[in-house]
Amino acid sequence: MREAFTPANPDYRARVEAIFGQAPLIQHLGFRLVDVGPGWCESALDQIERRHQQQDEFVHAGVVATLADHTAGASAGSLAPADRMVLTVEFKINLLRPAVGESLRCRAQVLKPGRSITVSESEVFVVSQDREILIAKAMVTLALVDVEKGS
Repeated sequence: MREAFTPANPDYRARVEAIFGQAPLIQHLGFRLVDVGPGWCESALDQIERRHQQQDEFVHAGVVATLADHTAGASAGSLAPADRMVLTVEFKINLLRPAVGESLRCRAQVLKPGRSITVSESEVFVVSQDREILIAKAMVTLALVDVEKGS
């Protein structure tokens, strides 16, 4: 169940779309925004390709971690005021099982918003034969910083 938050920026959707649309690594990996609301975000990697895999043909932990981190950042960004942006300062990820399947989905939810620090949680699922299997959980701490200064 998602907690109801009020976004500080009424144009939060455009902000989160930019978080996905303007990040070169996210574009390179093929991640896309699925949906967003105040304090939550869903994203996807629609097709797992060889470039996403490690030597044993599992999705690389770095790809899973990047999806979890970026989606958590977008969930936090949906609550940030227009003059502030979010930057990850710490995250911890539990890789629960190898990712083998057709695609990835990620759902992130803000657990604790704040004026200077926000904590968000992500869950990453592999989709295999129309089943979603939880493969990772991440806890992400993000700092809110001035847009102009970047600090």
